[in-house]
Amino acid sequence: MQGKVSDRGKGLAAQRPSFLAVLSDQWSPSSNPNGIVNLGLAENTLMHAEMVGFINSHLQTNAHALTYGDGFSGSHNLKESLCRFMNRQFSPRTALCPSHLVITSGVSNALECCAWGLADLGDFFMVGRPYFNAFRTTFGNRPGVQLLEVDFGEIDPFSIAAVQKYERALIEAISKGLCIKALVLCSPHNPLGRCYPEHVLKEYLKFCSRNGLHLISDEIYALSVWDNPRLPNAPGFRSVLSINQEGIIDPSFVHTVWGLSKDFGATGLRIGCLVSQSNKLFLEAAEGISLYNIPSSLADQVTTSLLLDDSFVKKYIATNRARLAGSYHFATKWLRTHGIPYLECNAAFFIWINLRAVVKDATAEDILVRLRKEGIYIAAGEHYGAEETGWFRLVFSHPLNILEEGLNRLIQSVQ
Repeated sequence: MQGKVSDRGKGLAAQRPSFLAVLSDQWSPSSNPNGIVNLGLAENTLMHAEMVGFINSHLQTNAHALTYGDGFSGSHNLKESLCRFMNRQFSPRTALCPSHLVITSGVSNALECCAWGLADLGDFFMVGRPYFNAFRTTFGNRPGVQLLEVDFGEIDPFSIAAVQKYERALIEAISKGLCIKALVLCSPHNPLGRCYPEHVLKEYLKFCSRNGLHLISDEIYALSVWDNPRLPNAPGFRSVLSINQEGIIDPSFVHTVWGLSKDFGATGLRIGCLVSQSNKLFLEAAEGISLYNIPSSLADQVTTSLLLDDSFVKKYIATNRARLAGSYHFATKWLRTHGIPYLECNAAFFIWINLRAVVKDATAEDILVRLRKEGIYIAAGEHYGAEETGWFRLVFSHPLNILEEGLNRLIQSVQ
């Protein structure tokens, strides 16, 4: 007999990620040739050999790491090394110092802290479609913050005209009695893989300022930007921290998150960083639940060593960008060869592809069934709030042998 659970428990059980079945049966040419090729989860395996080598040669612990250390939100050493690193890589207008940040067990925890600290149960955060699907569960499962989705239609989501779409959506939401607390930007964008120009970021800051909204900038892919010859004028990454906010917005309304999961290909390390340079009370709210977000002391020590190794970091970032560009070129050339439409990009790990264009009169679920039959996992755009059916997010940040196997299975599924 199945055990009884609460209504809340039933609701959480329904949120169990479907991709867990993929993780338990991943393809390997030698040990599991009939497994599933995973081109759906946003992981970067291109630099794993370098990261494993660094960790194995630098992990040295002590008794302090076996205690609660310096508190529940990261060691003093890690906070100082993160500030040093981000001051160099993100070019903040005001230099970061340890009092500006809280370390969490991954960026998802940092984002959840935003929901706990900036909103109340039933409030809304604004997001533009499409958007990172885990925003729903990160903000919603425990804090109970909902998403107000903004449609763009034919408008470029990275243009000033898109800000007007937010304005209209906000007016309509307020007329319905909804309480909107923040705007969430994924910068670089997930799943579209593009960066916001500086002048557009300023418009978003102005929009938040005149409407009393917080701006939460998820910059987890900040360093995973490369040159795309087919998109020569694409803007590079610009952190919201680097923008002069004087006369634009009260800086206590601006917050940023970053971590090692994407730019350093280390989703398993679980190190995230919440930055709020002018809102001490918000960071104290995050500290209030830090016991439940505490990062591993071993991950803390590894990350500290990594961020202080300037030579390794410089080489790693350059090599990672080159390999991302190479895998992107391989995947997009294959897509063009097989007549699969896609949107060009120059950041992050994924390509937004249109499979309905090649599988006529099929629903997204029909296409997913075909993909599952061939043992290939990619994510349906419906899960990312896509405005049109048939779009999928394909992750390319893998070595060419994995990409080739997955892409061959993909074409088999849509033929």
